[in-house]
Amino acid sequence: RADVSMLRSMMTDGMVDEIRTQLADRASHTGGASNKTEVVMLDAKLLGIEELPDAYMASVEFSGMIREDASAGPGPFREVWNMTKPTSGNGGWLVAGVQALQ
Repeated sequence: RADVSMLRSMMTDGMVDEIRTQLADRASHTGGASNKTEVVMLDAKLLGIEELPDAYMASVEFSGMIREDASAGPGPFREVWNMTKPTSGNGGWLVAGVQALQ
């Protein structure tokens, strides 16, 4: 839905800036038409957790099948999401980066 305020609660500031740029680019190419992605099958695998000076970083590989066009069949996807969580305080996990592998 391109709800940046909702995304801000789930992502780091840097990731929100990147997504905002992608949303603007998509809107300029589609004339503002909404995009709908249906997740047909989803697998997740924790690749590792690393302790940084002020945060933990977890890398999770997501793969499965998605459908982005209602008139087409689902297609495979594979991505690694990096998520961070402060080592102190009550902050939760936030998406800090996404890398497509396919």
